[in-house]
Amino acid sequence: MPTRYAQRQHIVGSLERTLYQLYAISFFLSPAFLPYLCRTMFQFQFARPRDIEPRLSLRFWFFLIFLFNINSIWVHATEGPVQGRSVVLDFVGQASPPTKLHLLCIDFTIIILNMVLTTIAYETSLQSAMPTDTPDPLLPIPPPPTSSTPLFSADEDDPHKSETLYEPPYVLNLRISHIYRRLRSPAPPPPEQELSSDDLLPLPNTTTPWHLTNTLQVLIRARARARQRARTEADARRERGVEDRDRRTVPGGLDPT
Repeated sequence: MPTRYAQRQHIVGSLERTLYQLYAISFFLSPAFLPYLCRTMFQFQFARPRDIEPRLSLRFWFFLIFLFNINSIWVHATEGPVQGRSVVLDFVGQASPPTKLHLLCIDFTIIILNMVLTTIAYETSLQSAMPTDTPDPLLPIPPPPTSSTPLFSADEDDPHKSETLYEPPYVLNLRISHIYRRLRSPAPPPPEQELSSDDLLPLPNTTTPWHLTNTLQVLIRARARARQRARTEADARRERGVEDRDRRTVPGGLDPT
């Protein structure tokens, strides 16, 4: 699961970078600064929906996607490309102005990729908060067991060989039917995990002074041991210095040994 989680996060990051590039292309073709600024400022939340607010459903994030793109779609469908200079200098220019169909194709591609991005990020974060025995909705459906095996086989004698886990060949399998079910009935919230006091990190502003954590007690004991060790070494060096002075002989005197 950690490997698959990291691979899905890599997919989410790649989709997010692709969307920023599509925003730049749409801005160069139709230099409307306000829609471009609105899109780029709020794009980061679609890559981490449950990190921002875990109680919101996937339906709410889809509504935000359409809300932030409806202005560009309306302007491109009714007026076409915006004429005028943009704040970014374009030294190359365009041979011909883009058509309405070209701009609308970019807008709908942005919406579709944003929906895919939000669904993957939402389901991945939700699955990581669920218990380990919860089936992953982004994995491919396992194939049914084949009935072509003989009635008496050698694998039946060994129960470890008969129980083989199905390992899906893909990182994820995004199905439209699953997205439709999520939009109709939102996912239930994950159960709250009970954490012991040993698993929690000490907070300076919330930890009371009379409740010392185990980590703080270990640090105090280690500091006391270091102070005691330094004091012992200093006493040992002082005793060795006294012995060295006692063993010294006066110039011209006899060796006491």
